[in-house]
Amino acid sequence: RVSSAQWRRPLAPSERPSRRPPTAMLPSTTSVRGPRCLTIVAASAILALSRASAFAPFRCGSDVALGDVRVSDKKGIALDDSTLQYCVEQVPGVWPNTRQPVASLRLFKAWDPSWDETLREPSWNRFSDFVKLVNAKVLLGTPITCDEQADSKAWEWTKGLLSKLPPDHIMGLAIGNELEMLQFEGAPESCLQNVWEGGYFWRTFQRIVSEFDSLGHSSATVTSVFAGLGLAGDPFYEVPGKARVKSFLLNATMAYAGRFAFTWNFYPYFDEAWRLDPGTTDRCTQSLAVAACFGPQCQVPAMVRDLRSRMQKMTGSATGLLWIGETGWSWPIADSLHSEMKDCPAWSSRETFQSYYQGYLDWDLGVGEAQGPDHAFWFTMRDAQTFGVRESFGLIAACDEPACKIASPGYELANYTKVSGPAKKKCADQPLFSEWSIGEKGCRNKCTIAPECQYYGEWPAAADGRHWCMLWPTCASLADEPQLVTLLRKLPGDAPADASTGTLVVFA
Repeated sequence: RVSSAQWRRPLAPSERPSRRPPTAMLPSTTSVRGPRCLTIVAASAILALSRASAFAPFRCGSDVALGDVRVSDKKGIALDDSTLQYCVEQVPGVWPNTRQPVASLRLFKAWDPSWDETLREPSWNRFSDFVKLVNAKVLLGTPITCDEQADSKAWEWTKGLLSKLPPDHIMGLAIGNELEMLQFEGAPESCLQNVWEGGYFWRTFQRIVSEFDSLGHSSATVTSVFAGLGLAGDPFYEVPGKARVKSFLLNATMAYAGRFAFTWNFYPYFDEAWRLDPGTTDRCTQSLAVAACFGPQCQVPAMVRDLRSRMQKMTGSATGLLWIGETGWSWPIADSLHSEMKDCPAWSSRETFQSYYQGYLDWDLGVGEAQGPDHAFWFTMRDAQTFGVRESFGLIAACDEPACKIASPGYELANYTKVSGPAKKKCADQPLFSEWSIGEKGCRNKCTIAPECQYYGEWPAAADGRHWCMLWPTCASLADEPQLVTLLRKLPGDAPADASTGTLVVFA
């Protein structure tokens, strides 16, 4: 299985959503000076909205409390591309549906060439502020692909983000993600030959580690992350012209010894070996009993035991560093699910998603007789797409969504009453925010997230479904506006609160 955050096709310019609103949709105070101007407005809006709550991290709200996180210092969350690109100020400071602080984060990359360059520095600065605020550790990633020039640029970006993070917050560096899967992602034979037979991967790994060390991180862990296919060999996958995982691991463990971590992504959700219950066409009780759990008899602990035995065979020791780079469950169903489990509604249900997440939170990382993983990351923070294919592994549905995904149906963090509209009027006061929002509830969600917001105005939908959105802390008077606007006020006593803690959900 290929990680949602790694093999992502850059969007062609015609496919990228324009940040420039149609002139007819603009509020009267907005000047049209081109996409760059509005991009800068967007970057400023991120900082303006966050300034009042600069010392309190975001927390999604829910009326479902799942208790504490066992060994929370050894668990983290993978940061999806959408969060890094669009709402890094909404990285949660605590595990959704719990009281426990998030102790570590995994980033697959520092930035992407298809993303808005003017948002990069503001996003990095906000991420750095968050890491220092909550005292989190970070596993940074840098990709290895068929494009050597792009890989070099990605590493430069990773070094740029690295320079903003204190050295004691760097957990490690992951160079490449699921490279044994490159053969299935349309990579030409010449690329596979260069990456594996030509030694590009190993040379680049050594060069990057050397530069990483020169920046003051010579004691930090280094790794490359593999998927289930990497275990299809003795002791690891080794097929000339396709992928040489075994050779790479031999070289890495010899060169970096105990500093190198064996890191694997484990996804029972996608395992094509699962079968429907005998005699049924839509039930999977037996498969769920082994897949969606973390006891010694369950698949993830069994895979850790298997990996430990393979480490023993290769290095003579089964006690080296072992990290789970990703594990998670999708609800709703992932479009990329192709096993028999696609016909079992229970497999991708809310109940199973919640049960798997609850099991992960409760897991003490024990796997039975063998030593458990030294660290594990949940995939992911928010739902994501791969090549336009929906996968819903996130603990929060999307950017600007104030509620955790695990919440009672119909749960709302705040209620609103209409002030006016649709009418050609808007609040005359200084706005907190003036930019595009996504979808029917986008502007409302932004107001709910920001405790200082008491009013919001929503313009009609543009052709692409976005709405111009403005937020205000006060609305003492109204001003004329050429477009029809609906104004709403947050009802008193409806400041967003997390039912598991009773504390305010704040926008940072």
